[in-house]
Order: sequence, then structure tokens, then C-alpha cells
Amino acid sequence: MRSMESCFNKGNSSVRGWKNDYDNLKHIRWIRNQLAHEVSYDSDICSFDDYEWLDNFYKRLFSSDDPLGALRKMEMKATVEHAGKRQTDNGTQQAPRVVYPPPQIMQQRPTVNQSSGCLSTFMMMLILSVSIIFSLFILL
Repeated sequence: MRSMESCFNKGNSSVRGWKNDYDNLKHIRWIRNQLAHEVSYDSDICSFDDYEWLDNFYKRLFSSDDPLGALRKMEMKATVEHAGKRQTDNGTQQAPRVVYPPPQIMQQRPTVNQSSGCLSTFMMMLILSVSIIFSLFILL
């Protein structure tokens, strides 16, 4: 499996917006690592622009308009053009064919009701508070 780092020089010179997408992906990964591994939570760690960019990139990824998809399309086009040129130059000689697996149809992410997390947290806090108050009255 190819990564943006392994194809950086080729992609950066061939695909428009490669460096911008690469930098944004690294930033989003940093945010994810901060949220996953840091004990404290900083509400200013990401902005709405980060969310919008990630959502847009997600859509581009599944329509093969992401940087690696664009690089793959360019390579396929170059391979086809090169094969056509070799065939006309050498008569019957054919270039090796590059075969990629067909793209898989992916389902959209399910929408998450964010209020359900708050409601369950509130209910747990309410039950905990009631049980603490009840136990205090029993001890008195």
C-alpha cells in the first residue's frame, strides 16, 4: 500500500494541492493523537475549519479525487499513452498492463446524535448524585 510520504516527491511535483493536503493530514493526525493520548482536554485544539477540511477530504477520498487517487489516475493515463506510443513505434509489441483493483463502494459515515452522549452523561451524574445523597442520609 502506498502512502503520501513514500510518493511525496513524485506527488508534490505532479498533483496540485499535494503539499497542502499532506500538511493538513499531518495536522489532523496530531489533533487525533492529542485527543487520544493527552490527559487534559483543550477545547481550542481544533477549529471548525479543521472539521470542514476533514469532511471535504473524506468526500474526495471516496470519489478518488484525493492526492493518491489523482496520482494513480495520472500514472494510469501515462501508462496507457506510453503503451499506445510503443505499439505504434514497434508495430505489434505491447507494453505491460497495469491492473488496479476496482474501486469499492463505501457507505457514508452514519450521522451521530451528539446530544445522546450528553444525556447519558447527565443521567449517570444524576444517579451518582442521588446515590451519594441517599448514602449520606443513611449514615446520619
